[in-house]
Amino acid sequence: MTENIRVRQANADDIEFIITAIFESEKSSSEIISSCKIFSLSEEQFAEILTDILKQDLPNYDYFLSGFLVAEKDGNRVGALGSWLEGEDGTPSGIIKATILFPYLDKNTIKNLNKNTKVIKGLTINREMRALQLEHGYVVPEYRRHGVFTRLIKEQAIRYSRKNETIEKVQGIIFRENYKSYNAHLKVGYKVIEEKTVDDPAIFNFFPFNTKILVELDKDTFSKFRVE
Repeated sequence: MTENIRVRQANADDIEFIITAIFESEKSSSEIISSCKIFSLSEEQFAEILTDILKQDLPNYDYFLSGFLVAEKDGNRVGALGSWLEGEDGTPSGIIKATILFPYLDKNTIKNLNKNTKVIKGLTINREMRALQLEHGYVVPEYRRHGVFTRLIKEQAIRYSRKNETIEKVQGIIFRENYKSYNAHLKVGYKVIEEKTVDDPAIFNFFPFNTKILVELDKDTFSKFRVE
């Protein structure tokens, strides 16, 4: 069902669609964009910041424009999936993300963020260094269950094999309660490796759900996607 789907690397012309993918990924079938809640930003403000950040095309974290692949059909974008190799430069992606985002935030926002660090960190899951991260997967509604997500994973696998990268495992972090994403990951072979739940009701001030999971593809499973 994906015979007529073309997959290519994202470029600056795709930024608006990539932002949609990031937003929908964060919403996780809800109406809450976690980053907007955490950093006290409107959707418009966050989209403006992301536009500027994506244009910079900085590697090794989840707003790396060139790490995204875009799926197209008949010239229309129908899906996207981001990627990066965790800690490729020795720095965790979370540190890179904070370093890049903080200059866009005012002092009051950072002050309030520091007050809520304990609650927010309760859902923090560490990514394994040198593990390939596939994040912000998004398929437009009318093309879901048509194999687009699987195709994007396959193309990411081929892409990294062409770079001669030795990938021992592939990871992603999602909300367990986002059943569409959860089931889509399990369907292609991901397994749940770690789970974190925060019982403090304050967590819902920042996130749509209170349970996050680390899902993982092992080397053997991922290698099956590499066949061109």
